[in-house]
Amino acid sequence: MPTSRSYPGLRHLLMALTLIACTAAFAAAKPAPKPAAAGTAPVHTGLENLEKQVQEFTLANGLRFIVVERHQAPVFSFFTVVNSGSANDQVGTTGIAHMMEHMAFKGTSLVGTKNYAAEKPLLAAEETAWSALLDERRKGAHASEARLKQLGETFADAQKASNQYVVGNEYTKMIEQAGGQGINAFTAEDITAYFYSLPSNRLELWAALHAGALVDPVFREFYKERDVVYEERRMRVESSPIGRLFYEFITTAFSAHPYGFGGIGYPSDLKSFSRTQGEQFFKRNYVAKNMTIAVVGDVDLAQVKQLAEKYFGAISDAPAPPPLDTVEPEQIAERRVLLEDKAQPFVLVGWHVPAASDPHYAAYRAAADLLGGGEYSRLYKALVKEQKVAVQAEMGVGQPGEKYPTLMFAVLVPASGQDPEKVERAAYKVIDEAMTTKPFTAEELDGYKVRVRAAKIGAVDGNSSLAGELAQSQNLYGDWHQFFREQERVQELAVKDLLDVLKTSVKKSNRTVGMIQNPAAAAANEGGH
Repeated sequence: MPTSRSYPGLRHLLMALTLIACTAAFAAAKPAPKPAAAGTAPVHTGLENLEKQVQEFTLANGLRFIVVERHQAPVFSFFTVVNSGSANDQVGTTGIAHMMEHMAFKGTSLVGTKNYAAEKPLLAAEETAWSALLDERRKGAHASEARLKQLGETFADAQKASNQYVVGNEYTKMIEQAGGQGINAFTAEDITAYFYSLPSNRLELWAALHAGALVDPVFREFYKERDVVYEERRMRVESSPIGRLFYEFITTAFSAHPYGFGGIGYPSDLKSFSRTQGEQFFKRNYVAKNMTIAVVGDVDLAQVKQLAEKYFGAISDAPAPPPLDTVEPEQIAERRVLLEDKAQPFVLVGWHVPAASDPHYAAYRAAADLLGGGEYSRLYKALVKEQKVAVQAEMGVGQPGEKYPTLMFAVLVPASGQDPEKVERAAYKVIDEAMTTKPFTAEELDGYKVRVRAAKIGAVDGNSSLAGELAQSQNLYGDWHQFFREQERVQELAVKDLLDVLKTSVKKSNRTVGMIQNPAAAAANEGGH
C-alpha cells in the first residue's frame, strides 16, 4: 500500500523487519511529465490548490525555506533535511553521520552547560586523552598493556571532568516545556532529518534553539553517545537474526557504493572515530547550501523570513559537498547469503534498479506494488492466500536509499515448516508470469493509481507530514514541486511501462538473495546437491 515518503535507514528498517513489516518509500522521478496531448483533459490529482499555497525563499547563505501557511489551529511543524546521510560516511568513520543526529540534542555553548567557559578546556583535554589512547591501540601487538591501562584511566577521568558541567537533556526539555511535540530525528543513507511541532507563539524560540544547534553546536558527551550507538548496533544487528541477515544482504548487494556500508557503522569505527572527526563531518556537511527547512502551520511568511534571517543567516555559507562519485558496477552474477539459524526462516531478494531521478522510477514503484504492495497484490494472493506457503510476501523499491541507484526488493516469510528456498522459487514464478503469460491488467494499474492518489492526499493532511514531504522532495530532486509531479507521473503510467522495467531489471544475474535457514534444513539441502 503506498505510503508517504520516508527514509528510515538501516536501524529503523531492522525494527520494521523484525515486526515483519518492510517500509518502502514512494518517491517520484526527476524529469517533468510529458505534456498532455491536445484535447486531453489534464490529470486531476486533488492537490492542485495546495501547490499554489506553497511559498519559498532562500537566505543569502543559500539556506532554502519552504513555507505553507495553515491557520486552522495555533500550531506549526518544521522538518529540516540535511543532504548528507550514512552514504556520506567514509572508511574509518562509518556511523559518524548517525552520530550527528545524536549530537544535535546535546546543546550549544549556552544550552546544556552549567559553565561553558570551564567546560570548554575540559572537552579539549578529553579529546587529547582519547587521541593518546587511540594512538597506543593502533600499535596492535606492539602496544603496551600497562600504557593502555594508564591511558584508559586518563581518558575516563577526562570524561568525568568534562561531564560535571553537563546539564542533561536541557535542549530537549526547553522544547518540551514550550509545548513541543514529536521531537525526533533520523539518519538514513541519503539524509539526516530533524522535526517536531510547537505552538505558533513559540516560533522565535524554535528559530533560536534550532538555529543555535546548527550554528553553535557543542559535541559534549560525544564518547558516551558513541557507546550508545554501538549498543544500538549490537541490539539491532548482532542480537537479531533478521538484523544480521539484512546487514549481510545489503553489504553483499553493494560491492562498491557506500550504500553497502550498511548504514549503522562498522563496529571498529564505532569504537575509534573521534569528536574531532565528528566536528569535521559537521563542518563539511551542515552548511546552508546543503540543507532545506520546511515550516507548515499557523505562521506568517514575513515573520518566518525575518526570523530566518536573524537566526539561520549565521549558518556557514560554504559550498555544499559534491555528490558521491562512486557508481555501483553492473551486477553480472547472482549473489546469495545463507544465514543458518534456528530463528524464523526469512527471505530477502533485491534487484538493482535506477535512482529516484530516473524517468522510469515511477514504473518500478507501480510494478513492486502490484506484485507485493499488500493483500491485493499477486505475491500475497498466491503465496499467502492460495498456496499457504508464506505468512508474508511484500515488495518495494528504494532501500537502502533513493538518491543513487538502489534496490527493488522482496520480503518473504515462509509459513511454519515451509522450505524458504521453495517459497523463493514460488515467488519467482509469480513475478515471471507477470512478465510473460499473465501481464498486469489495466484494472490492477487503475487500482494502484487510486491508492497512490489517496495516500498522497492523506500525506498532506498533517502539518508535520506535509513539511516532511516538501523538504525531502526539495532535497532529493532539487525542486519541491516534484512532490506534486509524482502524482501526475503515476496517473500517466501504462501497463507496458511496468512490464518494460521488470524485463530490464528482474534477472537472475542482477539479484542478491539473503536467507535464514534452519541448520538441519541447510545440511539436508547440501546433502542433496
